[in-house]
Amino acid sequence: MSICPSCKAANPDSHQFCQFCGTKIAINTPLNILGEEALQPSSVPTRPLNLESVLETIKTQVHDLASSQLVSDIEEKSWDDSEDLEELPPEFNLEDFADINSETSMIVSSPVQLKDISYAGKTDVGIQRDRNEDDFVAIFQTRSINGKSQISDRSYRGLFVLCDGMGGHDGGEVASAIAVNSITDQFRPFWIDTLPGEKKLNEIICKANQAIFTKNENEKRKSLGRMGTTLVVLGIHDLEVVIAHVGDSRIYKVTNIPNLESESKLEAEPKLEQITRDHEVLNQLIDLGIEPEIAQSRPDAHQLTQALGPNPSDRLEPSIEFFTLTEPTLFLLCSDGLCDNDAIDDNWRSHLLPILNKEVDLQTGLDRLIELGNIVNGHDNLTAVLVLCELG
Repeated sequence: MSICPSCKAANPDSHQFCQFCGTKIAINTPLNILGEEALQPSSVPTRPLNLESVLETIKTQVHDLASSQLVSDIEEKSWDDSEDLEELPPEFNLEDFADINSETSMIVSSPVQLKDISYAGKTDVGIQRDRNEDDFVAIFQTRSINGKSQISDRSYRGLFVLCDGMGGHDGGEVASAIAVNSITDQFRPFWIDTLPGEKKLNEIICKANQAIFTKNENEKRKSLGRMGTTLVVLGIHDLEVVIAHVGDSRIYKVTNIPNLESESKLEAEPKLEQITRDHEVLNQLIDLGIEPEIAQSRPDAHQLTQALGPNPSDRLEPSIEFFTLTEPTLFLLCSDGLCDNDAIDDNWRSHLLPILNKEVDLQTGLDRLIELGNIVNGHDNLTAVLVLCELG
């Protein structure tokens, strides 16, 4: 292995340029000469990647990989007629991928790895509706690289999309289906060795919006008759996570965070966090400085300020966030038919925490969650997707 003189990251001896920051590696210094200090995570932000250096590195990596056998083992798929993930397009742009060239990114060595992903999804019409306008999809894959006697590397990938449709006769279910299919079809070609970057993900969502908007225009739908849908997206690639949303469907996460203030230092503190923020009048007014109590009292407080479909894409601002998994995490994607009236906030310890702690299996926990939603709410369709990420 050779050490980058700039960011101190370890690179294969055959690399002429650092695979992390693009710096030329002038001297191939054996790793054991540098001692333990070289093994510590770098505290230096990575430099913006040099495209020529990156392309040279890619050529070298392709040559190296030619000598090893790559076995793609798709262990689970939740779709029926999908094709294998497409290869990287020859005209790829580095900006299409996650922020590998961000000046704020850090090179971090961590012993923590994603050990497994399990998931379950369910939609229910509710007790007051006669038509279900929600839609969702769950896609999960593993990819293994086999050594001579054992699996030497394994990566996990998951894509989970949920939509809550609205508008006109049959319009809601059409809009949610268009969004789910469009997001899935566009996402897959850019899901190679990392997640799509913010720019590409924004483009993917805007294209889904444009497809619904065009259908509204072609069918001359007006006012409340215009179809639309909310959207939440959860993308996972090993420890890297991206979430995106439009509207008031939500993503929650449940974790057991070590309590560093406890005497034992090992006591875990369960935590629920809503990691999306509803696009509605209430939050818009709060952002403008209106007191929450006053904003909440408005009759239009929970009216959506964003949705896919009603308006052209230049008026759409999806919320997108990237982060890294650091502890076992349970994600919940849900439509407002489930989370209205604080159903999740008031009941997560009894209905979500046991799933994270593996006291209840995912499918049983999901059934209980839908049942809870119909008891507390029931006025709308209910859809939930649970995703459990185990680290080791």
